[in-house]
Amino acid sequence: MKKLILSTAAALAMICGAQTAQAACAEFQVSAAELSVDYDPFDAGVLDRIFTLRVRRLDPSATSVRLLLIDPDPAGGGAKLGPDGPANYEILWNSDTGRRVFAVGAEQPNATNGALVPFGAGPSGDLATETFRLRVPAGQGVGAGNYYQPLEVRYVCYSGDDALDSPDVQAGAQLGVNLNVPERISTFIGSQGIRRGRIDFGALDVTGSGETRGLMVTAQSTIPYEVDVDTDRGGLKRSDGDNYVLPYSMRFSGVPVSDGSRLSCSRTNAPTGRTHPLQVDINPRQAAQAPAGSYSDVITLTFGPRLGLAGGEGCAVAAS
Repeated sequence: MKKLILSTAAALAMICGAQTAQAACAEFQVSAAELSVDYDPFDAGVLDRIFTLRVRRLDPSATSVRLLLIDPDPAGGGAKLGPDGPANYEILWNSDTGRRVFAVGAEQPNATNGALVPFGAGPSGDLATETFRLRVPAGQGVGAGNYYQPLEVRYVCYSGDDALDSPDVQAGAQLGVNLNVPERISTFIGSQGIRRGRIDFGALDVTGSGETRGLMVTAQSTIPYEVDVDTDRGGLKRSDGDNYVLPYSMRFSGVPVSDGSRLSCSRTNAPTGRTHPLQVDINPRQAAQAPAGSYSDVITLTFGPRLGLAGGEGCAVAAS
């Protein structure tokens, strides 16, 4: 009998506890498509995306709700999209861009912060909408991938000027930023859009100890990459059918390379990328023995995704 009485009392306590729990007075949702964004670390412009927050009244006595959007797991005290994504992003309220509506840590909605959203009269006024703006600073060095950041909503409902209850929180899948950094490798010589360059030795001083000329190749990548080095002639010739070859040596990013070499490189920093000096060296004494004429060769650099582990920073000759 004692066991039955104790069990009944425990059950009654649980029922009373459930009845006194705070019920949500509103719920919040954003379309997943509106907060699914692409981010290019090499784009000079700030990522700027407008999205609509739908607020549904659940307590008919509520006339308004004050809400504060929260990054619940900040990194180093600041907002960050996922563990390894872009940092220092912000969310602004289009109706009042100077008011703080986005926070990290334990901040609660109060009269000095948050967006105050009114509801209309009757059942037709149960749904309200507000537009906000997601802004992600440009030039952050993040690798290709998806970065998901759930957001919390801390809120308090009012009936007129009186709060209906203490602040509440909504967490879950109804609101979150899904940021995608696409796989990208782009290259140029000198300035954006230039894919061809010329290394011109001019007339050689055959009495000197060495001649070096070069140019700069810039790579911008969100993934590790490989560089294949190929030459048309394997040396300097006056024409494809010429039997005489004037040899030259090459260095790419300070690494000696030759026809058929492959270098493996880590992804580059943003927003500048990585500059690869391509240097060509000719021995003037060998040039002095060459028949007169104009000698040339074509060097082709092919950039592509690197398979396997990313390896260390910078570039190194790939293992064969």
